[in-house]
Amino acid sequence: MRAGTGLTARGWTILGTGIAWCVVATFVGQRDLWWPGLFLLLLPLGSLVLLLPGAHRVRVSRRLDPPRVSAGQVVRVDLMIDPDTVTVGGPIRARDRLGPGLGEPRWHDAPTRLGRWQQRFSYELRPAWRGRHKVGPAERSVADGLGLAITRTVVPGTTELLVTPAIEPLPNLRGASGLGVATDTSLLRTGHGSADDVLIREYRHGDDVRRVHWRSTARTGSLMVRREERSWDPSATILIDNRASAYSRRTPDDRLEWVVSAAASIAIHLLADGFDINLVEADGTMISPHRAMAGRESLVLEQLADLKTSTVPTLGEAFAASARGAEGQLLIAILGRVDEGDAETFTRARRQGRTCWALLAGATPQLTRTGTDLVRATGWRCAVGGPGVPVAEAWRVFNGGDLR
Repeated sequence: MRAGTGLTARGWTILGTGIAWCVVATFVGQRDLWWPGLFLLLLPLGSLVLLLPGAHRVRVSRRLDPPRVSAGQVVRVDLMIDPDTVTVGGPIRARDRLGPGLGEPRWHDAPTRLGRWQQRFSYELRPAWRGRHKVGPAERSVADGLGLAITRTVVPGTTELLVTPAIEPLPNLRGASGLGVATDTSLLRTGHGSADDVLIREYRHGDDVRRVHWRSTARTGSLMVRREERSWDPSATILIDNRASAYSRRTPDDRLEWVVSAAASIAIHLLADGFDINLVEADGTMISPHRAMAGRESLVLEQLADLKTSTVPTLGEAFAASARGAEGQLLIAILGRVDEGDAETFTRARRQGRTCWALLAGATPQLTRTGTDLVRATGWRCAVGGPGVPVAEAWRVFNGGDLR
């Protein structure tokens, strides 16, 4: 704990006035005039002495509600300061030091009271970008009732705030080429069976009336339809281009944050639709949250919240990792940059029989045009997004929208 106690500008003024008064009284030979000067001299010094005991005797606790939020959401912070000494009835202020991305720290005032009492301060934060942010340490300042002296205390201890990427709701891609109704949960765990083993569900707006299952409809009293039956479980690999060379050096980089937000939105969307997914980073690091795993959404979001840039120059290791056991999968690459050196890896991935989509976070118009041309020349479908473009808008392109 670090603490410092000193006089305020008002205290120094009164101290100087007392000294001057005593000097003048001595010079004119009027010793009776010493008493007012001595009073002015001792008043700020007495205030300073009153504050000294409490400078190093403070406990702090902090609570974040909630302790994990998405970027751009609000978190409430309750800061409790419990001094072990009696306060002298002066103004009390406190604030938390904040890490980058949490905004500027602001002082918060407490009511003026005399005695020993817990001080509680509440405020809100709106994290600007993902990551693990530190809230604290706390700073506290206490002045005497006359405002002549002040003590400032820095109480060590921080609280971690986990900020996950911003999530956007995405539309189902029921009309996407090569997927059929792949985003229908009917693809889950469907096996081979007889005609009597038809899987059914309730009718949804837009379902083909030819899929109505009349026997179940009559039995339940609600319109029921046959599910799409397949003998495989839906799976997808999401490749995230986090190469440092694909982005600028500033922190945070808007394009990288958009790429991570897009990866999070797509991953959560596919998990909700019953997919098994793999997340692959540029250096080949992979996580594979199985649909039976508890807390898989949290695992994905925490992984992406901690994602840093990689020094690998190409996506070769990422494509090699994504190819393991990936026959028939949907492969989605979310890219920051594409050049001639990447073309061969895209071509090899396309030859493995997967449905391949690329989402490119556009940079300059020329680089974006060159990148999309290279990707499409290898047989991939490509959409362009980036800062200022909703992820859902780029995602719709794979449902037969404008490929730009």
